[in-house]
Amino acid sequence: MCFLSALSSQAQIVKDSTLGDGRRAMLRIEVVPCDSDTAQIDTISLGMVDCTDTLCTWIPYRTVFDLADSLAIVFKVPPKLVYEIGMNESRWPRPYELNYLIKMGDLQIIDATFSHFYKELKLQGGKTRENYLIVGIYYLSWIYKQYHSWEKTRYVYGRGRWKDPSQWTALERKFMGKIDWSQYDNVRAGANSD
Repeated sequence: MCFLSALSSQAQIVKDSTLGDGRRAMLRIEVVPCDSDTAQIDTISLGMVDCTDTLCTWIPYRTVFDLADSLAIVFKVPPKLVYEIGMNESRWPRPYELNYLIKMGDLQIIDATFSHFYKELKLQGGKTRENYLIVGIYYLSWIYKQYHSWEKTRYVYGRGRWKDPSQWTALERKFMGKIDWSQYDNVRAGANSD
């Protein structure tokens, strides 16, 4: 419980803040009847009781990571792999600004691929951050269904088609070497890793 006597005349206050781990959140403070176990109190019932207290709730803001994790679960792609690809492709700029858009999106989808899957998925709204994530994560799932390997999926995602590792360029070895593939050895589409 929060004990802020100054709030006794107000039903609710919302304030932005930063949590200890760096996440941004909203602190919602509500005046509720004593011994109330719900934050859903209307102003009529609040006015009918003599004893009030305050209830504090931290509500973290939704980030691009939350959106990517949700989409990864829907499309049966390991969320951690999506994160690792996003870190390599764009470093996930401005995670709290869901309307922020970088060229080709956080996962760097080329125009032809975006266009194809945008139409196939019947998306609306054009080239938005969310649509780029939907297409990119769906595309990873689509590739996996062909290759049955997350390592091959990542390579094809970045290069267009699979090549034997002995033929990889230095750049290809670099972006493929950033991921510990052993963590995905037993992760099939449909099962998600942490």
